[in-house]
Amino acid sequence: MSPDRRPTETGFLHSIASSGQFGRLATYLGSNEPLAVRQEAANIFAQSVESIREGETAELTAQLYTAALTETDDSVRATIIETLIYLDARAVDTIVTPIESADAPTPATPPPLVYGQWLESDHVELRLVAIAGLGRVGSDRVVPKLAAACTDHDPRIQVRALTECGRLGDPRCVDAAVACLDAADVEVRTAAVRCLIQIGTDDALTPVMELVKTANPQVQHAAINEVGTVGSLRVFGLLLWAINSDVPSLQEAAIRSVVALMVNAPADESHTVRMTVGTHLQGLAAETLLSDLRAVVATDSSPHRRNGLWLLGHLIEPSEHTDSLTVLIEAIDDTDTKTANIAVSQLVSHDDPVVIDRLEAVIKAKDFDSAGLQRADHIREQITHKTATDHLEDAVEYTRVSDPADYTQKHADR
Repeated sequence: MSPDRRPTETGFLHSIASSGQFGRLATYLGSNEPLAVRQEAANIFAQSVESIREGETAELTAQLYTAALTETDDSVRATIIETLIYLDARAVDTIVTPIESADAPTPATPPPLVYGQWLESDHVELRLVAIAGLGRVGSDRVVPKLAAACTDHDPRIQVRALTECGRLGDPRCVDAAVACLDAADVEVRTAAVRCLIQIGTDDALTPVMELVKTANPQVQHAAINEVGTVGSLRVFGLLLWAINSDVPSLQEAAIRSVVALMVNAPADESHTVRMTVGTHLQGLAAETLLSDLRAVVATDSSPHRRNGLWLLGHLIEPSEHTDSLTVLIEAIDDTDTKTANIAVSQLVSHDDPVVIDRLEAVIKAKDFDSAGLQRADHIREQITHKTATDHLEDAVEYTRVSDPADYTQKHADR
C-alpha cells in the first residue's frame, strides 16, 4: 500500500493522473488494492484517456490488459475494458485470446461459462467480450446465443453479434439478421447486410438484393463490397446495377466485387461464371469501367490480378484502349508465372498487329527480364503467324470469287 494515503482515500489518484503519471495510476488497479481505489482508478482512466500520450500507449495497455483479466469486480473490469477499446481497436479480441489460454491470468471459470455469464451482464463491454468469445467457440450451441444478441438494445452489441454470425455463416442466424435490416442505426444495417451475404443462402441473399437499390449509401457500398465473396451468378445482377449506376465509388466497388466473384466461383462453375461476366460487360467497356479494372489489376493479390487481367483482355479493343493494352503487356513480365501467362494468352487472342506495335514501345520503355522477353517473342510469333495465315487465306479466297465486289462486301467489317 502506498504510504501517502489511507486505504479508503481516492482523491490522491486524481493528482497522479493530472501530472500525467498514468503508468503509476495503473498500479492501483492491482488486486491488492481496495475495491474503491480500483474503481476510482478505472474511472479516472476512462475519463482521461484522451490525455494519454501516444508513446505511453504500448506499455500502458499491457498493464490494463493484465488488470482487466485479473479483476474480480465486473464493474471495474468493464471500465478498464472501456479504456482499452479506446486505446486499441482490437481490444475485445485481444482480451478473448488469453481467456482461452490455460497459462495466462484469467477468470477461474472455464471460458464458455465466462462468456455465458458476461453475455447477461449489464455492462456492454463485458457483453462485447462475451460475443467475441462465443464466436471463437463457434459450436452449434453458441449460435442461438449469438443470434439472440443481434437484437440487443445497444447497437455496438448488435454489430459485433452480426459480425460473428456472418463469420460463422450459420443459416440459423438469417432471421435475426433480416430483422436488423430495418434497424435505426446505419452501422447495424450495414453489419446485417454483410452478415447475410456471408451466410449466402437464397433466403439470406434475397432480402439484401431487394434492399440495396434503395438503401443508404453506406449500406449500398457495404453490400457491393461484400457480395463478390459469394462466388455465384446469383448476385451478378446486383453488381451490374451498381456498374450502371452514376456513383463512381459504387462502380469501382462493383468492379472489384465482379473480380472477387470470379475468384470465389467454385471450380466446376468457374468457366461459366467467367464467360457470363465477360459477355455481359462486353458492351459496357467504357473507359471508366476499364480504369476501375486496371486499378484492381494494379493493387490486388495474385488471384484477383489474374482474373482482372483476363477480364481486361476480354473487354478491350487494342486500337482503342491503349492504357489497358499497356497494362496487359507489362503483365507479361510479372514475377508470377500464371499471371504472366494469362496476360500472354489474352494478348495473343486479339490477333492484332497493334498489339505488336505497342509491345515494342513498352519493351523499349521498360526493363523486362529474360522470361518477359521470351514471352514477348512468343506473342510476336503467334500474332505474326496468324496475320500471315489470314492474308494467305484471303488471297486464295479472292482468286476464287467470280465477282470482286462479293469479296469486298464479305470482308467489309474485318
